[in-house]
Amino acid sequence: MRYLGLNVVAIALTFIMLFSCGKIGSKPAVPIDLRIMSFNIEWGGTNISFDNVVEAIRVARADIVGIQEADGNLQRLAVALGWYYDLSNYVISRYPLIDPLGAEGRYVYVEVEPGKIVVIANVHLPSYPYGPEAIRDGATTDDVLAIERSVRLPKIQPYLEVLTPLVESGMPVFITGDFNAPAHTDWVEAMVGSRPFLTRAVDWPVSRAVTAAGFKDSWRVIYPDPVRNPGLTWWAGRPPLDLYTPGENDAHDRIDFVWYEGPATVQSSEIVGEANQADVSISVMPWPSDHRAVVSQFQVMSAPMPPLITTARRVYRMGENVEVYAHGPADTQVIISLIRVDDAQQVLARQPLGSGGHLLFPDHLFTPGEYRVEMGSAENGALSSRGFWVLGAQATPTVDVIGLLFNQNDPIDIRWHNSPANRNDYVMVYRSEASAGNEADGPWAYTNARPDGHLSLNRTTSEYGWPLEPGSYVIRLMKDDSNEQLAESKVFTIQ
Repeated sequence: MRYLGLNVVAIALTFIMLFSCGKIGSKPAVPIDLRIMSFNIEWGGTNISFDNVVEAIRVARADIVGIQEADGNLQRLAVALGWYYDLSNYVISRYPLIDPLGAEGRYVYVEVEPGKIVVIANVHLPSYPYGPEAIRDGATTDDVLAIERSVRLPKIQPYLEVLTPLVESGMPVFITGDFNAPAHTDWVEAMVGSRPFLTRAVDWPVSRAVTAAGFKDSWRVIYPDPVRNPGLTWWAGRPPLDLYTPGENDAHDRIDFVWYEGPATVQSSEIVGEANQADVSISVMPWPSDHRAVVSQFQVMSAPMPPLITTARRVYRMGENVEVYAHGPADTQVIISLIRVDDAQQVLARQPLGSGGHLLFPDHLFTPGEYRVEMGSAENGALSSRGFWVLGAQATPTVDVIGLLFNQNDPIDIRWHNSPANRNDYVMVYRSEASAGNEADGPWAYTNARPDGHLSLNRTTSEYGWPLEPGSYVIRLMKDDSNEQLAESKVFTIQ
């Protein structure tokens, strides 16, 4: 559709205006200081002390944190800090977070100054099979490199593909994450024999790929000698748990990172963890996770925010207002349109909004379904759009398998509805008699943060356990990398 050229009678609408941004005055560019942290909080951070997870972030004086293993507790963590949160990327921040069109859970903008941003990507790469443990168990270097190239390298490459153009456009870009793979700069000849299982130099492919894309490892920039400052982040000496506690037969390594590229300079980098450990300079006791965190301070030249429109969330329920944020070209009046995504593509509302700002679409405009907000102007035409969903107030998640009987290598088609659309909601195969959680027998796949969708589970798309052995199974829709079950399918059979 075209903006301002469509002869549509706008539906009567009362806008609740929060504020409207005018032109941002031109000032000389001044760098700002940012402390960026990566923290795997382990299974939602509640095993030892959730309060100590919060305290670790506070004492680290972090501004922006990439969280791994949030397990449904990201909002709780952000609320405890009084911060913003983004469920598509598992990022929390003292600054506003903006999920732009096309990011698709790969990155988020952080508005560190009015109309000025940095970019954060946050990753959690697959943990199994783990390369250093394969070496411990006798694998050859070729075997280990084959694991990395098939398991973790394909997961980081889509991030690098979308982040590189942002760097090239002049944006400061940061990657936080639990990479579940060491750095090639750590496993060098000088380190051989320095700790158990580090028996040879290994050119680890994931860190090599991130480096080849132009990113720099903030810890290793500050501490270039891995012998003097190994900076180990896994495993940490938290109190033991009956379910799982790493020990001396598990390979210590540095697998948690803050990478950076673009107009940013790292000034310091610190390990946050349990007291009285090498390289740990910020401590909280008892330490609440099996990972230590890393926090790096940067001097950053923030970048102008490009024109965009986005919603505060991707999924709403009936009875909730929908908050929209728009940022248009300076001195240009933009038009915001609300459209129901169906065969008619009905425009429900249209509103001018200076050159940008915040507004609320009131709840009475919506029925359950898929929607889109668009921003355009007379001078520039269509500028940006964003999709979102409205679910029924009492809608509950469902998951269905298409078929009852499958041969062992047949793909399994799965559909789900009314999911909360967290980035790490997933579908998983269970034996029909098994309970949810750690008794899973089969393959799984993420739902790609969509409340409604479908996928075909097969050798290519499944993360683990393909093919299935003959037997009776169900598909379960699971919440946000946790063991919380949202829905279960009917029983099906593999013959």
